[in-house]
Amino acid sequence: MLVLFILNIINNMFRGVNIYFKGEIMKEIVKRQDVQNFSIDWKQYLENFLLSQSGLSQKTVQAYRGGVSRFICFMQEQGIDRPLPDDIHVYIRMLQDKAYKLHTINLYAVSIKKFFKYLSKPYGTVGAASVKIYEDIYSMARPKITRPEKGKHYRNVPTETMVKKLRGYLRFKQDRKSVRDLLMIDLGLYAGLRVNEIANIHCDDIVKDEDVYRLRLLRKGHRSKTESVFVSSDIINRMQAYISKYKIEGHIFMDISHVQQGRSDHLCSGTVSTIITRYIRKLKIKDNITAHSLRHYAGTRFYRETHDIYATQQFLSHRDIETTKVYMHLDKAYEQKRMVLNPI
Repeated sequence: MLVLFILNIINNMFRGVNIYFKGEIMKEIVKRQDVQNFSIDWKQYLENFLLSQSGLSQKTVQAYRGGVSRFICFMQEQGIDRPLPDDIHVYIRMLQDKAYKLHTINLYAVSIKKFFKYLSKPYGTVGAASVKIYEDIYSMARPKITRPEKGKHYRNVPTETMVKKLRGYLRFKQDRKSVRDLLMIDLGLYAGLRVNEIANIHCDDIVKDEDVYRLRLLRKGHRSKTESVFVSSDIINRMQAYISKYKIEGHIFMDISHVQQGRSDHLCSGTVSTIITRYIRKLKIKDNITAHSLRHYAGTRFYRETHDIYATQQFLSHRDIETTKVYMHLDKAYEQKRMVLNPI
Protein backbone atom coordinates (compact mmCIF):
# COMPACT_ATOMS: atom_id res chain seq x y z
CA MET A 1 0.00 0.00 0.00
CA LEU A 2 2.84 2.37 0.88
CA VAL A 3 4.52 1.69 -2.47
CA LEU A 4 1.30 2.45 -4.34
CA PHE A 5 0.85 5.66 -2.35
CA ILE A 6 4.40 6.83 -3.21
CA LEU A 7 3.94 5.94 -6.90
CA ASN A 8 0.70 7.92 -6.98
CA ILE A 9 2.44 11.00 -5.54
CA ILE A 10 5.26 10.72 -8.11
CA ASN A 11 2.73 10.33 -10.93
CA ASN A 12 0.85 13.47 -9.83
CA MET A 13 4.14 15.41 -9.62
CA PHE A 14 5.09 14.50 -13.20
CA ARG A 15 1.55 15.26 -14.39
CA GLY A 16 1.80 18.75 -12.86
CA VAL A 17 5.21 19.32 -14.48
CA ASN A 18 3.80 18.14 -17.83
CA ILE A 19 0.87 20.57 -17.63
CA TYR A 20 3.23 23.41 -16.64
CA PHE A 21 5.59 22.76 -19.54
CA LYS A 22 2.70 22.40 -21.97
CA GLY A 23 1.47 25.84 -20.93
CA GLU A 24 4.93 27.39 -21.27
CA ILE A 25 5.49 25.76 -24.64
CA MET A 26 2.12 27.00 -25.83
CA LYS A 27 3.02 30.57 -24.87
CA GLU A 28 6.25 30.30 -26.84
CA ILE A 29 4.47 28.87 -29.89
CA VAL A 30 1.96 31.73 -29.87
CA LYS A 31 4.75 34.31 -29.59
CA ARG A 32 6.72 32.88 -32.52
CA GLN A 33 7.16 35.16 -35.49
CA ASP A 34 6.05 32.47 -37.96
CA VAL A 35 2.67 32.51 -36.27
CA GLN A 36 2.33 36.27 -36.26
CA ASN A 37 3.88 37.41 -39.53
CA PHE A 38 1.01 36.64 -41.92
CA SER A 39 -2.68 37.44 -41.92
CA ILE A 40 -5.31 34.72 -41.51
CA ASP A 41 -8.52 35.07 -43.49
CA TRP A 42 -10.81 33.69 -40.78
CA LYS A 43 -13.92 33.93 -42.95
CA GLN A 44 -12.29 31.85 -45.68
CA TYR A 45 -11.30 29.23 -43.12
CA LEU A 46 -14.89 29.28 -41.84
CA GLU A 47 -16.28 28.52 -45.31
CA ASN A 48 -13.80 25.66 -45.77
CA PHE A 49 -14.72 24.36 -42.31
CA LEU A 50 -18.44 24.33 -43.17
CA LEU A 51 -17.79 22.52 -46.45
CA SER A 52 -15.87 19.85 -44.55
CA GLN A 53 -18.84 19.08 -42.28
CA SER A 54 -20.40 16.45 -44.51
CA GLY A 55 -23.05 14.20 -43.01
CA LEU A 56 -24.50 16.91 -40.76
CA SER A 57 -27.94 18.40 -41.19
CA GLN A 58 -28.30 21.84 -42.73
CA LYS A 59 -29.58 23.19 -39.41
CA THR A 60 -26.43 22.01 -37.62
CA VAL A 61 -24.18 23.53 -40.29
CA GLN A 62 -26.06 26.84 -40.03
CA ALA A 63 -25.73 26.72 -36.25
CA TYR A 64 -21.95 26.24 -36.61
CA ARG A 65 -21.83 29.15 -39.06
CA GLY A 66 -23.63 31.42 -36.61
CA GLY A 67 -21.45 30.38 -33.67
CA VAL A 68 -18.11 30.82 -35.41
CA SER A 69 -19.20 34.02 -37.19
CA ARG A 70 -20.13 35.55 -33.85
CA PHE A 71 -16.67 34.73 -32.48
CA ILE A 72 -14.97 36.21 -35.57
CA CYS A 73 -17.00 39.41 -35.09
CA PHE A 74 -15.88 39.50 -31.47
CA MET A 75 -12.22 39.24 -32.55
CA GLN A 76 -12.68 42.09 -35.04
CA GLU A 77 -14.39 44.28 -32.43
CA GLN A 78 -11.56 43.65 -29.97
CA GLY A 79 -8.80 44.02 -32.56
CA ILE A 80 -7.67 40.41 -32.03
CA ASP A 81 -5.87 38.69 -34.89
CA ARG A 82 -4.73 35.56 -33.00
CA PRO A 83 -7.13 34.43 -30.24
CA LEU A 84 -5.54 33.08 -27.05
CA PRO A 85 -7.12 31.05 -24.22
CA ASP A 86 -7.87 34.20 -22.23
CA ASP A 87 -9.76 35.64 -25.21
CA ILE A 88 -12.10 32.63 -25.19
CA HIS A 89 -12.82 33.20 -21.50
CA VAL A 90 -13.54 36.88 -22.15
CA TYR A 91 -15.83 35.94 -25.04
CA ILE A 92 -17.87 33.48 -22.95
CA ARG A 93 -18.17 36.01 -20.11
CA MET A 94 -19.36 38.62 -22.60
CA LEU A 95 -22.12 36.29 -23.81
CA GLN A 96 -23.17 35.63 -20.22
CA ASP A 97 -23.16 39.37 -19.39
CA LYS A 98 -25.38 40.03 -22.40
CA ALA A 99 -27.87 37.47 -21.03
CA TYR A 100 -27.56 35.02 -23.91
CA LYS A 101 -29.53 31.84 -23.31
CA LEU A 102 -27.55 28.94 -21.88
CA HIS A 103 -28.36 26.80 -24.92
CA THR A 104 -26.97 29.49 -27.24
CA ILE A 105 -23.75 29.88 -25.22
CA ASN A 106 -23.22 26.12 -25.26
CA LEU A 107 -23.83 26.05 -29.00
CA TYR A 108 -21.32 28.85 -29.64
CA ALA A 109 -18.70 27.12 -27.46
CA VAL A 110 -19.14 23.82 -29.32
CA SER A 111 -18.92 25.66 -32.66
CA ILE A 112 -15.56 27.19 -31.69
CA LYS A 113 -14.29 23.84 -30.48
CA LYS A 114 -15.21 22.12 -33.75
CA PHE A 115 -13.73 24.99 -35.76
CA PHE A 116 -10.42 24.91 -33.89
CA LYS A 117 -10.27 21.13 -34.25
CA TYR A 118 -10.64 21.59 -38.00
CA LEU A 119 -7.81 24.15 -37.99
CA SER A 120 -5.52 21.66 -36.26
CA LYS A 121 -5.56 19.39 -39.33
CA PRO A 122 -2.85 20.08 -41.96
CA TYR A 123 -4.63 20.63 -45.29
CA GLY A 124 -1.64 22.07 -47.11
CA THR A 125 -3.15 25.55 -47.31
CA VAL A 126 -1.20 28.71 -46.57
CA GLY A 127 -0.81 29.08 -42.85
CA ALA A 128 -2.00 25.56 -42.02
CA ALA A 129 1.10 24.88 -39.92
CA SER A 130 0.52 28.06 -37.94
CA VAL A 131 -3.15 27.56 -37.12
CA LYS A 132 -2.48 23.93 -36.16
CA ILE A 133 -2.00 25.09 -32.56
CA TYR A 134 -5.59 26.23 -32.08
CA GLU A 135 -7.06 22.94 -30.93
CA ASP A 136 -4.55 23.03 -28.06
CA ILE A 137 -5.48 26.65 -27.34
CA TYR A 138 -9.14 25.72 -26.92
CA SER A 139 -8.16 22.71 -24.79
CA MET A 140 -6.12 24.97 -22.53
CA ALA A 141 -8.96 27.45 -22.19
CA ARG A 142 -11.70 24.91 -21.44
CA PRO A 143 -14.28 27.67 -20.98
CA LYS A 144 -16.58 26.90 -18.06
CA ILE A 145 -20.20 27.81 -18.68
CA THR A 146 -22.08 28.59 -15.48
CA ARG A 147 -25.41 26.82 -15.45
CA PRO A 148 -28.18 28.55 -13.48
CA GLU A 149 -29.89 26.53 -10.79
CA LYS A 150 -33.14 25.08 -12.05
CA GLY A 151 -36.27 24.95 -9.98
CA LYS A 152 -38.27 21.77 -9.59
CA HIS A 153 -39.79 20.93 -12.94
CA TYR A 154 -43.30 19.55 -13.17
CA ARG A 155 -44.39 18.12 -16.49
CA ASN A 156 -48.08 18.02 -17.36
CA VAL A 157 -49.43 14.88 -18.96
CA PRO A 158 -52.03 15.11 -21.76
CA THR A 159 -55.56 14.05 -20.86
CA GLU A 160 -57.69 11.68 -22.95
CA THR A 161 -59.51 14.71 -24.41
CA MET A 162 -56.19 16.28 -25.47
CA VAL A 163 -55.01 13.02 -27.02
CA LYS A 164 -58.23 12.67 -29.04
CA LYS A 165 -57.90 16.26 -30.23
CA LEU A 166 -54.27 15.77 -31.25
CA ARG A 167 -54.82 12.45 -33.04
CA GLY A 168 -58.13 13.55 -34.56
CA TYR A 169 -56.42 16.47 -36.29
CA LEU A 170 -54.15 14.11 -38.25
CA ARG A 171 -56.16 10.91 -38.48
CA PHE A 172 -58.24 11.75 -41.54
CA LYS A 173 -55.45 13.39 -43.53
CA GLN A 174 -53.89 11.11 -46.12
CA ASP A 175 -50.85 13.11 -47.20
CA ARG A 176 -47.43 11.65 -46.46
CA LYS A 177 -46.47 14.19 -43.82
CA SER A 178 -49.66 13.69 -41.78
CA VAL A 179 -49.38 9.89 -41.88
CA ARG A 180 -45.74 10.09 -40.81
CA ASP A 181 -46.43 12.52 -37.97
CA LEU A 182 -49.38 10.50 -36.62
CA LEU A 183 -47.19 7.40 -36.52
CA MET A 184 -44.52 9.25 -34.52
CA ILE A 185 -47.13 10.59 -32.09
CA ASP A 186 -48.68 7.14 -31.61
CA LEU A 187 -45.28 5.57 -30.92
CA GLY A 188 -44.86 8.07 -28.11
CA LEU A 189 -48.41 7.74 -26.78
CA TYR A 190 -48.83 3.97 -26.89
CA ALA A 191 -45.34 2.44 -27.10
CA GLY A 192 -43.71 4.92 -24.70
CA LEU A 193 -40.72 5.50 -26.97
CA ARG A 194 -38.31 8.35 -26.38
CA VAL A 195 -38.04 11.00 -29.09
CA ASN A 196 -34.53 9.88 -30.12
CA GLU A 197 -35.73 6.27 -30.34
CA ILE A 198 -38.57 7.30 -32.66
CA ALA A 199 -36.19 9.27 -34.88
CA ASN A 200 -33.83 6.32 -35.34
CA ILE A 201 -36.35 3.56 -36.15
CA HIS A 202 -35.14 1.57 -39.15
CA CYS A 203 -37.18 -0.62 -41.51
CA ASP A 204 -35.20 -3.64 -40.33
CA ASP A 205 -36.19 -2.93 -36.71
CA ILE A 206 -39.67 -4.41 -37.32
CA VAL A 207 -39.38 -8.10 -36.41
CA LYS A 208 -41.91 -10.91 -36.01
CA ASP A 209 -41.59 -13.04 -32.89
CA GLU A 210 -44.07 -15.93 -32.55
CA ASP A 211 -46.85 -14.19 -34.48
CA VAL A 212 -46.24 -10.98 -32.52
CA TYR A 213 -44.59 -7.97 -34.14
CA ARG A 214 -42.06 -6.03 -32.14
CA LEU A 215 -39.57 -3.21 -32.67
CA ARG A 216 -35.97 -4.12 -31.96
CA LEU A 217 -34.46 -0.85 -30.73
CA LEU A 218 -31.39 0.46 -28.99
CA ARG A 219 -33.00 2.05 -25.94
CA LYS A 220 -31.31 5.39 -25.34
CA GLY A 221 -31.82 5.69 -21.58
CA HIS A 222 -29.42 4.83 -18.77
CA ARG A 223 -29.51 1.17 -19.71
CA SER A 224 -28.53 1.77 -23.37
CA LYS A 225 -29.09 -1.71 -24.71
CA THR A 226 -30.99 -3.33 -27.55
CA GLU A 227 -34.47 -4.46 -26.54
CA SER A 228 -37.55 -5.81 -28.28
CA VAL A 229 -40.43 -3.40 -27.71
CA PHE A 230 -44.02 -4.57 -28.07
CA VAL A 231 -46.07 -2.33 -30.36
CA SER A 232 -49.77 -2.76 -31.16
CA SER A 233 -50.66 -4.51 -34.42
CA ASP A 234 -52.50 -1.37 -35.58
CA ILE A 235 -49.35 0.76 -35.41
CA ILE A 236 -47.21 -1.97 -37.00
CA ASN A 237 -49.69 -2.41 -39.88
CA ARG A 238 -49.76 1.35 -40.52
CA MET A 239 -45.95 1.49 -40.42
CA GLN A 240 -45.66 -1.35 -42.94
CA ALA A 241 -48.27 0.25 -45.21
CA TYR A 242 -46.35 3.57 -44.99
CA ILE A 243 -43.06 1.83 -45.85
CA SER A 244 -44.62 -0.04 -48.77
CA LYS A 245 -46.50 2.94 -50.21
CA TYR A 246 -43.51 5.27 -50.24
CA LYS A 247 -40.88 2.56 -50.93
CA ILE A 248 -38.82 3.46 -47.90
CA GLU A 249 -35.47 1.79 -47.25
CA GLY A 250 -33.44 2.52 -44.16
CA HIS A 251 -34.81 4.93 -41.59
CA ILE A 252 -38.61 5.14 -41.61
CA PHE A 253 -39.12 8.76 -40.64
CA MET A 254 -37.45 10.83 -43.33
CA ASP A 255 -37.25 14.57 -43.91
CA ILE A 256 -39.87 14.81 -46.68
CA SER A 257 -38.57 18.12 -48.05
CA HIS A 258 -35.13 16.52 -48.47
CA VAL A 259 -36.61 13.39 -50.08
CA GLN A 260 -38.26 15.60 -52.70
CA GLN A 261 -34.81 17.03 -53.44
CA GLY A 262 -33.41 13.54 -53.96
CA ARG A 263 -31.70 13.34 -50.57
CA SER A 264 -32.21 10.63 -47.95
CA ASP A 265 -31.86 12.41 -44.61
CA HIS A 266 -33.84 11.00 -41.70
CA LEU A 267 -35.29 13.23 -39.00
CA CYS A 268 -33.11 13.92 -35.98
CA SER A 269 -34.54 13.78 -32.46
CA GLY A 270 -34.71 17.57 -32.21
CA THR A 271 -36.76 17.81 -35.39
CA VAL A 272 -39.17 15.07 -34.23
CA SER A 273 -39.65 16.95 -30.95
CA THR A 274 -40.24 20.23 -32.81
CA ILE A 275 -42.81 18.66 -35.18
CA ILE A 276 -44.86 17.20 -32.31
CA THR A 277 -44.62 20.37 -30.22
CA ARG A 278 -45.86 22.48 -33.16
CA TYR A 279 -49.05 20.43 -33.37
CA ILE A 280 -49.55 20.86 -29.62
CA ARG A 281 -49.15 24.64 -29.89
CA LYS A 282 -51.26 24.89 -33.05
CA LEU A 283 -54.19 23.09 -31.41
CA LYS A 284 -53.76 25.23 -28.27
CA ILE A 285 -53.42 22.22 -26.02
CA LYS A 286 -52.53 22.84 -22.37
CA ASP A 287 -49.23 24.58 -21.59
CA ASN A 288 -46.18 22.60 -20.50
CA ILE A 289 -47.13 19.70 -22.77
CA THR A 290 -44.16 18.66 -24.92
CA ALA A 291 -43.17 15.75 -27.12
CA HIS A 292 -41.73 13.98 -24.07
CA SER A 293 -45.10 14.36 -22.32
CA LEU A 294 -46.41 11.67 -24.67
CA ARG A 295 -44.06 9.20 -22.97
CA HIS A 296 -45.44 10.28 -19.58
CA TYR A 297 -48.93 9.59 -20.91
CA ALA A 298 -47.84 6.11 -22.04
CA GLY A 299 -46.32 5.32 -18.63
CA THR A 300 -49.39 6.53 -16.73
CA ARG A 301 -51.75 4.65 -19.06
CA PHE A 302 -49.75 1.42 -18.74
CA TYR A 303 -49.73 1.64 -14.94
CA ARG A 304 -53.50 2.27 -14.83
CA GLU A 305 -54.05 -0.94 -16.82
CA THR A 306 -51.54 -3.17 -14.99
CA HIS A 307 -51.35 -1.65 -11.47
CA ASP A 308 -47.76 -2.94 -11.51
CA ILE A 309 -45.02 -0.34 -11.13
CA TYR A 310 -42.27 -2.90 -11.85
CA ALA A 311 -43.92 -3.88 -15.14
CA THR A 312 -44.19 -0.15 -15.91
CA GLN A 313 -40.47 0.21 -15.18
CA GLN A 314 -39.73 -2.49 -17.77
CA PHE A 315 -42.16 -0.91 -20.23
CA LEU A 316 -40.40 2.47 -19.99
CA SER A 317 -36.93 0.89 -19.85
CA HIS A 318 -35.94 2.66 -16.63
CA ARG A 319 -32.98 1.57 -14.53
CA ASP A 320 -34.23 3.18 -11.33
CA ILE A 321 -37.74 2.62 -9.98
CA GLU A 322 -37.69 6.18 -8.60
CA THR A 323 -37.55 7.49 -12.17
CA THR A 324 -40.63 5.45 -13.02
CA LYS A 325 -42.53 7.03 -10.13
CA VAL A 326 -42.10 10.43 -11.77
CA TYR A 327 -44.19 9.11 -14.67
CA MET A 328 -47.14 8.23 -12.43
CA HIS A 329 -49.66 11.03 -13.04
CA LEU A 330 -52.68 9.74 -11.11
CA ASP A 331 -55.67 11.95 -10.33
CA LYS A 332 -57.79 11.87 -7.17
CA ALA A 333 -60.64 9.97 -8.87
CA TYR A 334 -58.25 7.13 -9.70
CA GLU A 335 -56.88 7.04 -6.15
CA GLN A 336 -60.40 6.92 -4.68
CA LYS A 337 -61.31 4.06 -7.04
CA ARG A 338 -58.23 2.15 -5.92
CA MET A 339 -59.18 2.68 -2.27
CA VAL A 340 -62.62 1.20 -2.92
CA LEU A 341 -61.10 -1.81 -4.62
CA ASN A 342 -58.50 -2.21 -1.86
CA PRO A 343 -60.09 -1.00 1.40
CA ILE A 344 -57.26 -2.39 3.48
